[in-house]
Amino acid sequence: MNSRNRDDAAGGALAAAVSDGSSRRTPVKADARVFDSRLEAAHEAASDVRAFCDGLGWSEIELSQIELCVYEAFVNAVEHAYRNEPGHEVRVTAEVDAGCLRVRVCQHGEPLDAARVAATPAGFDDLPSGLDAFDCEPRGRGIRIIKSIMSTCEVESDGDSTCLLMAKPIAAQRP
Repeated sequence: MNSRNRDDAAGGALAAAVSDGSSRRTPVKADARVFDSRLEAAHEAASDVRAFCDGLGWSEIELSQIELCVYEAFVNAVEHAYRNEPGHEVRVTAEVDAGCLRVRVCQHGEPLDAARVAATPAGFDDLPSGLDAFDCEPRGRGIRIIKSIMSTCEVESDGDSTCLLMAKPIAAQRP
């Protein structure tokens, strides 16, 4: 049996919608999937978002970077929210709206520390020179990577779930 579930009742991807010109905001393109909290599912989730982004104007390198960010966010949810315990829900949503890709990786386990995510710098330039990947701090590398690639990396919480929101302007929309 496939480990993934589609988010809508019909069992297919959320239908792409086009704005009807009203004040109601409707994503131009959207999709959502629910995965089991297994590390192995991170590859599938990341690959799905990459496929969702195909044709939006990004280079192969940029698509790979977006895929890496989704992978890192998913692994963070499994490792930190669920302590590597399978059987829990990780929801990945992707939407294109107002010239921007927004990806959310949501979980119902241990909430992300919004202040810690906000305080984590982008990139690795602030670390002492001469370090290799194994000398880095034990946590926070994924958030550093995400912040280096995406224009937004922040925590959203509604009391029931916690999401890592990542956003990036659509390639064709960038100056």
